[in-house]
Amino acid sequence: MACSQVIAQPAPHVRGDLVSSVSQVAAGDTFRVIFAQDIDPDWHTYWMNPGDSGAAPSIKWDVPEGVTVGEFAYPYPERIAYGPLMNFGYHHEVRLPFDVSLPNDFDGAELVLNGSGQVLVCADICIPQKVTLSLTVPVGPTEVDESQVSYFEQAERRIPAMLSVPASFTATESEITLTVGLPSIEGDRITKVEYFPLAADVIDNPSEQSFRMSPDGLELTLVPGYGFDAEQADFSGVLVIHEDVGDGVVSAFEFQDSSKTTPVAGNAAEVEDTSLLTALVFAFLGGLILNLMPCVFPVLSIKILSLVESVHEEGESIRLHGWAYALGVVASFVAIAAVLIVLRAGGEAIGWGFQLQSPMVVSLLAYLFLVIGLNLMGVFEIALSVSDSEGKGYTGSISTGVLATVVAAPCTAPFMGAALGYALLQAPVTGILVFAALGFGMAVPYLLLCYSPALLSRLPRPGNWMVVLRQALAFPMFASAIWLVWVLGIQAGPTAMMQVLGGGLIIAFGIWLLQQSANIIWKVIAAALIVGALSIGVMQQPSSAPVAIAAGDAPATSSRSLAQPYSAEALQSALADGPVFVNFTAAWCITCKVNELNALETTTVREAFKEKGITYLKADWTNEDPKITAALQEYGRTGVPLYLFYEKGAGEAEVLPQILTPSIVTDALDAL
Repeated sequence: MACSQVIAQPAPHVRGDLVSSVSQVAAGDTFRVIFAQDIDPDWHTYWMNPGDSGAAPSIKWDVPEGVTVGEFAYPYPERIAYGPLMNFGYHHEVRLPFDVSLPNDFDGAELVLNGSGQVLVCADICIPQKVTLSLTVPVGPTEVDESQVSYFEQAERRIPAMLSVPASFTATESEITLTVGLPSIEGDRITKVEYFPLAADVIDNPSEQSFRMSPDGLELTLVPGYGFDAEQADFSGVLVIHEDVGDGVVSAFEFQDSSKTTPVAGNAAEVEDTSLLTALVFAFLGGLILNLMPCVFPVLSIKILSLVESVHEEGESIRLHGWAYALGVVASFVAIAAVLIVLRAGGEAIGWGFQLQSPMVVSLLAYLFLVIGLNLMGVFEIALSVSDSEGKGYTGSISTGVLATVVAAPCTAPFMGAALGYALLQAPVTGILVFAALGFGMAVPYLLLCYSPALLSRLPRPGNWMVVLRQALAFPMFASAIWLVWVLGIQAGPTAMMQVLGGGLIIAFGIWLLQQSANIIWKVIAAALIVGALSIGVMQQPSSAPVAIAAGDAPATSSRSLAQPYSAEALQSALADGPVFVNFTAAWCITCKVNELNALETTTVREAFKEKGITYLKADWTNEDPKITAALQEYGRTGVPLYLFYEKGAGEAEVLPQILTPSIVTDALDAL
């Protein structure tokens, strides 16, 4: 095979070889190598956990300074019975891939990788075969060895895919029930399941392993091993699932025992390392940034207008209205957080921004923005000033804070991801404090404006221009209503869109009718029309088959979008073929849509995905989806956006920033 040779004399029963995936490699790059074992018939070598006897291969590497050699990636093994024992290993051939990385300052003309050690090979007897290996790869611009592509693909297909699923066990003296959260597997197609523990002495290896499908996933019934200790046992391992499909399909997955890992996977360290003080600071900063989000500005425009109108009122009154607005914001964040914490404690798989996953809430908010816009246009009058003739009217300021919070919550800004993930994994009191800090951060800019005479003095005096400004501010309200109806179309389909649009027309007519006559009969008719229209919004429910009409949500066959629907199965299947980019998004998330238009849907990024062979998966959280919620939580997040980049076969992803640019995405791809 290219660029490899065996230095030692061929072993009697197993022959070792090194195979490179590249014909030459550049300094600073990483490439894949396979340690191949060619095993004589009736003989076998061993997996990383050899079972009741045996030993995994042991190779010591000799490489130039700065070069690093990774651990072997083991293919799934087979059960090999030997008398009363059960071993885990391989017959005929086994390929163990691993990574080799060169430092950026590597200046040699070639890389020489030397290895020596032994491989235990057994039949009726066991022989520790000594192996001496060497591989030489020229140094230059990295070039894939096309003659070895198929060889490596076949090897990688046998490497178990890493699954981030819940796994737990219950045990008695004679039986262990191991539950692995694989609810999507069709149990009637499974003919056999084999479980290979990573740790020794957890189970009695020769005993029969039976399985069944349950609402919680795949349940395995096992026999405890001689050294089994329920408090210390770690059931992390590999599942090999045989399905009766075609000529037979074999799938292998590696999973971690949930009881031995932290509550989140992937970038869990981001949450683990977050202290309460750090979370409070990040939440406060996230609240500040929320004021810049497009979903918040239309609501804040109302308060800015009211502040301009009331700039010449008593300063104390203005400051009190600032605190009233802050109270509305903070109380609303705390209330939403409390509901979220209670529901999650009750087993609901929901996350931050869950209120806009309800078509009913989206419909009623669209109506509310429509009514506010009509008010600003002068169709009817509701006082928007921060104070009335009696110096009261604080309810309006509180209500504005509540409204701002409802539409701002889904707009997950930078700095918020780790803080919110931390909050929902801590005690409820700690979580409430973090959310309160988030709300206070959002309220502070307006509060400071109310306390700043210098800034207030720069505001112009009221005049005819106020009428123009007031009417101009109606258009962001109408735009927000349009956006929400668009979200509703994705959640509940075009029929729901038409119903709510019709309801909006009825509300507008009802409000107009109220202004035309003092006759009580006409007012009752107008009120009935408005109530009827509101009932249309209340009745909206998610569609079982939402219509993808969002920007970037076109079918995978579209020339505009490369995205395919996300699922855990789709992710694992794609990882076997190459790198994967996962976009966790929602139609109601403005930040998500801005990132898609400015980065993910640009020609530069689409061409980079195509050139690098990236599979682009989109996890649409517009409607409630417990599986997507769980996937977010694995990375310490409770809301969108979240962007994950997986290298081929990787179990852990790189988390990209929440605000994307084309260069951020392409730089991550170039690091492949």
